[in-house]
Amino acid sequence: MTDHQELKHLDASTFQRPLEQLAEVLAQKLKREAPKLIPAPNYVAVDLHVLLRQAIYTYNLLFYLNADERRETDPYWRPAYSIVTLPLIRNIIDCLYNITAILEDPGKNGPWFRKSGFCKALAALDEDEKRYGGQQIWDEWIKKGRDLIYYQMRVNGISLSDVSVAMQWPTMGTYINRLQSGGTTNLHQDFLKIFTYGNWREYSAMAHGSFEGLMKLGLYFVVDSMPHDDRPKVEQEHLKVLFLHIGRAAGTLLCIVTELQAYFKFDGANINERIHKMWDALMPVFEIQELYDQRYSQLMKDKGI
Repeated sequence: MTDHQELKHLDASTFQRPLEQLAEVLAQKLKREAPKLIPAPNYVAVDLHVLLRQAIYTYNLLFYLNADERRETDPYWRPAYSIVTLPLIRNIIDCLYNITAILEDPGKNGPWFRKSGFCKALAALDEDEKRYGGQQIWDEWIKKGRDLIYYQMRVNGISLSDVSVAMQWPTMGTYINRLQSGGTTNLHQDFLKIFTYGNWREYSAMAHGSFEGLMKLGLYFVVDSMPHDDRPKVEQEHLKVLFLHIGRAAGTLLCIVTELQAYFKFDGANINERIHKMWDALMPVFEIQELYDQRYSQLMKDKGI
């Protein structure tokens, strides 16, 4: 299947705003209803809310930057500006990982997620102190940083001893390769491995500036070095490439929405019906069809979506 075939029947008007609005419904329900529904400290629902909002704003940025009006009327807009934002899709994938990992065991993993973050933030300040300590401006900045972290810990009911022994929250790459007891991986890990195959793996390469990433994006950064007759071809291809990636971004956000609804079973706002409509709209994208077939078709049946 070619990229052009993947895009043949994809109409952004069927999912752009509807998906954003649906995701925001879930964000508000996480904020207002989730604390009573999750067997974990209230701050776990807050972290889920913030992670979802990060994914929503990233998704919105891709559309904002590439709106027809901006591309067609802003003399300072360049195709390369939209291309350099594509690694942000990896951030949406990481939001999906963190949210689903927390939901695997909210009472354990939710506090672990936050304690690990506090631990790393304090360790970073310790390293800064070793390098820059003794200079008044740095000493004041480090103290201010520590005081803010200690305050947040107190509000959360988390002690310094809790943080000091917290294991590091694994990155997605570390997590999916970690063997469980018995020397195997679990279903959650196997699902997330999809994002390390095929076109999904491009986003990590793009984000790290590796050569395989440059092979995908580099042409857009050196259009001025190409023969004049070839330059229009790059711009013509840009729109097709862009909407392919936006389709994947939308699909990843929809995965997050579906996972949250599968766990919390929020009432109202026709959430389940709207989720089905979004899957139908995005199914022409090969990668989204694969995600649906491997996980979400059965998950939605099992959870009554």
